[in-house]
Amino acid sequence: MKFLEFTRSSEWWEYKMVPLLSVGYATLLLQHYPITQAILKLLFLLSAVIIGAVYVSVINDISDIKEDAIAGKKNRMARISPPWRIAIVSLCLITGVINGYFIYPDRLSLFFYIMAWVVFSLYSLPPVRLKKRGIWGLLCDAMGAHLFPSLFITSSLLEFSHADKNVFWYIAVGIWALFYGLRGILWHQFYDRENDLKSGTTTFASAIRPENFKTREAVVFSVELIAFSGVLFFIFNLWIAVSIGLYLILIQIRKTYLNHKICLIITPAHAPHQLLMNDYYLVFFPLSLLFTLSLNHPSGWLVLFFHLLLFPRKTLFALKDIIACLKRN
Repeated sequence: MKFLEFTRSSEWWEYKMVPLLSVGYATLLLQHYPITQAILKLLFLLSAVIIGAVYVSVINDISDIKEDAIAGKKNRMARISPPWRIAIVSLCLITGVINGYFIYPDRLSLFFYIMAWVVFSLYSLPPVRLKKRGIWGLLCDAMGAHLFPSLFITSSLLEFSHADKNVFWYIAVGIWALFYGLRGILWHQFYDRENDLKSGTTTFASAIRPENFKTREAVVFSVELIAFSGVLFFIFNLWIAVSIGLYLILIQIRKTYLNHKICLIITPAHAPHQLLMNDYYLVFFPLSLLFTLSLNHPSGWLVLFFHLLLFPRKTLFALKDIIACLKRN
């Protein structure tokens, strides 16, 4: 079986890695630190987060084998023999320990890194399995996928650049990451709600009707947007302003010409839609940060090139929609 298939990388590669890298780019911009001098550090941080993401995907699939079979849902780990499952999980853990060795003696960063592994283990693995315990499952996923990795990258880069610990930057990044993560797992649970009802998996979303979640949906998004505004307060510049304008144009194009419904969390099953701010975080925000960093340090253009090479999908989708609109006119 192909490595990239059983890790489910297509489900998290761009969606989880780009926002985390954006936190790194923004932290470097905050410190006016040349990105090319931090490229090896960024690659190490990315690899450390990737092995954690592989571990999460594997243990979640292993824990879901019986429930997915009941729901008739494909499970990649079901086709792998138990000894190989143990070997894969063990390899992930060993690699994580090795990463921890290189992170030390930066204790704060090591704490954030370990906590990402801990909360996701609590989320997936029995007998705790917080995935099936309502709001605790939501918090575990949001903290493991976004909050702790974002704080890990922030702390590591501040330590690397010998910068003072900016408490307000930590707070803004942390709250934004937590609520963006909450919105992500809520979207996933509501999207997968019918399968969870079939298998008897008691997630937060399976216990609530989507139409009764509208107010809380708006609250989660509002807190996320306020916290993100706090992040922008520290680093705002002309190119970030331009990126916001371009994103607003893309929203209008998709709504007017492509009939996309704008959604916050809950999306229609069989209609074109867009999650508000998702493409900004995945395309426009990181590119505006890299553009700014490259203007300050021209060798940064190479980093921008490799970013687009590694994470092309959402950028190409945005360009495709813009081109489709231009053709109509």
